Amino acid sequence: MLDVEDTKVQARWVSRGMLQALVIEKENGEEISSGDVVYLRSQAGNHIEVEGETVQSRRKDHGALQAMVIEKKSGSGAINSHDLICLRAHTGKHLDVADGIVRARVDECGDWQSMQIEKEIADAVFSGASVSLLAHTGKRLEVEGTSVQARWSDAGLWQTFVIHNYGGRAIFSGDAVFIRAHTGAMLDVQDTSVQARWTDWGDWQRFFIQKTRGSGAIMPQDEITLQAHTGKMLEVQGDAVAANWHDTGAWQTFVIEKQGDQAANRRLLEILPNTSGAICGPMLLVVPAFLIVVASSLWGLYRRQERKASKVVPF
Repeated sequence: MLDVEDTKVQARWVSRGMLQALVIEKENGEEISSGDVVYLRSQAGNHIEVEGETVQSRRKDHGALQAMVIEKKSGSGAINSHDLICLRAHTGKHLDVADGIVRARVDECGDWQSMQIEKEIADAVFSGASVSLLAHTGKRLEVEGTSVQARWSDAGLWQTFVIHNYGGRAIFSGDAVFIRAHTGAMLDVQDTSVQARWTDWGDWQRFFIQKTRGSGAIMPQDEITLQAHTGKMLEVQGDAVAANWHDTGAWQTFVIEKQGDQAANRRLLEILPNTSGAICGPMLLVVPAFLIVVASSLWGLYRRQERKASKVVPF
């Protein structure tokens, strides 16, 4: 994904966090189409700009340096989520990525210049959301003191957790997550024991969340598994919560339930509804989105870099 940190525009990680979230702005238009001039705003409020071959994010201006022509790699018409696109700067050169560095060097819209646009999923479970975890027994995980169990079907304070990923924003299947109890302590795994003892963001507190079916963003009511640093899955047997096995069966399956309104936690800029699937909005178009570099020759590099997302400070 393209990411913006300070003034640098790079493509370092397969992550959909705050550093990767860009707002696409278009003046005086309700739908973004191939050939339109757009501006890309980072989470810091500055727009991506091109000066010479250098791509940076330094100013809040809507000037020539910041203006980009968005082009479909093939075809024409409205830009939709998951379209392959290229971005042409005022210099006539297209943004390209090599070795994680974003520049604007060539005229063509080829493989190295191709990016996939991905609209943020508004209804997903976001980092900072309050959730509960419903086990196969019909009971929900709970924390009393440092003890983690699943004794009751209640969805009260003891059963409420705040889930975080590294980068912020929507949580995806495969993300590393941290689960904070109402006590302020994170769930942790030591050997096979599951407890909630410390506020640390360490290996013992890290889980990998996976959908039991499909991939993509974690949605409320999804069935999920949680893999501890030991490689074992969280499970419920009777009232007991442990991490004994690598299995991903009924005992290891939880339904993730969203509690309350996530709006305050999401830090989302406005997402404008659109039933056609096109990227659009009234007057000044504002769409949080991600730009995924899709050049096949670079895919192996991005897969190797994926786990480095842990360098991003959690939100």
